[in-house]
Amino acid sequence: MPLDLNLVKSVSGWVFDEALPFWADRGLDRIHGGVVEGLTLDGLSPSGVPYKRVRVACRQLYVFSHAELLGWAGARAAADHIYEGLISKFWRGPEHGWVRRTTAEGQPLDLTPDLYDYAFALFGLSWRFKATRDESALQLAHATLDFIEKRFAHPEGGFHHELPPSLPRQQNPHMHLIEALLVAAEASQQQRFADHADDILTLFKNKLVRRPLGILPEFFDESWAAYSGESGRWVEPGHQFEWAWILAQHQKLFASDNAAAIAALVAWAEQHGVDPVTQATFNNLRDDGTPLDRGSRTWPNTERLKGWLGLYETTGADPRSQAAGSARLLLDRYLGAAPKGCWIDSFDEYGKPTAEAIPASTLYHVFLAFAELLRLSPKLI
Repeated sequence: MPLDLNLVKSVSGWVFDEALPFWADRGLDRIHGGVVEGLTLDGLSPSGVPYKRVRVACRQLYVFSHAELLGWAGARAAADHIYEGLISKFWRGPEHGWVRRTTAEGQPLDLTPDLYDYAFALFGLSWRFKATRDESALQLAHATLDFIEKRFAHPEGGFHHELPPSLPRQQNPHMHLIEALLVAAEASQQQRFADHADDILTLFKNKLVRRPLGILPEFFDESWAAYSGESGRWVEPGHQFEWAWILAQHQKLFASDNAAAIAALVAWAEQHGVDPVTQATFNNLRDDGTPLDRGSRTWPNTERLKGWLGLYETTGADPRSQAAGSARLLLDRYLGAAPKGCWIDSFDEYGKPTAEAIPASTLYHVFLAFAELLRLSPKLI
């Protein structure tokens, strides 16, 4: 069954007519620089949290850099504003790296080196370079990777997720790091980024994922064995779908053979992590498939959409039913009841909204998933 043309038009309208204009206006901090951390539920005011996170600025830099490549007229001005704020407020130089959090006014608040943040710094900078060929962004991407190599490297493979090191080890920062490295490799055509991406792919296949079932735990011990207790059995279906999409990008760029892993990740997450009636993707599960939290934030649903599109591009499996289910749920439940261009970010298992603010960080997830749907829609309609 073809993808509904009206659904595709609704997705396009939300992206270009609602979200991008809104966040290029209300999402930028014109007083202190950079971006806002979030908004009140009416979309009219900053949410009032006493900090800003570097990961949010980097995600917004990605959005408007990608939007520039898609031809949206206001993207460059927004991206330039975000880039200037990112450099002036969060970068402390090659020896000290990125500030994790500042005050709302932009003063350093938390200097903890966090691999998740560094991954998104590399991601945003790489998209900046991809969109503008700004050499300063590429140089800063290299400086970011220098810091990761020197400070985060772990003797058992992969990286510490923060400094000083702590347990359990986490797969999630590695997922976003390979995502960023793939963009950097494609945009720069420099082997350094590709080599690191290959290393994380090997780590994923040899240590992170449980084959052949395609179960991806969140937490590990020092040697990448399952972490003790219930936390070692924690699985997030959204991350299963997200890894599937990332593996598809690696396969497209480097002709690697990830199809079996992609199919296994998607199949397990779809079987255990999605409500077949509402189409909502659960927040988290146990590794035996038992739902631990049947509630659903926005992002697991965007990742289900991406995961199925990645599966389609690598195996030809028909994604239209699942992609349409997630896209319609996002438009109707998460986006449709919010101010234009915004979202209600979380719902419980009964469909009751539980969000207390509009986190700006969510735009990265929705924009990327919808951009992928729009890119592939001519083949699916």
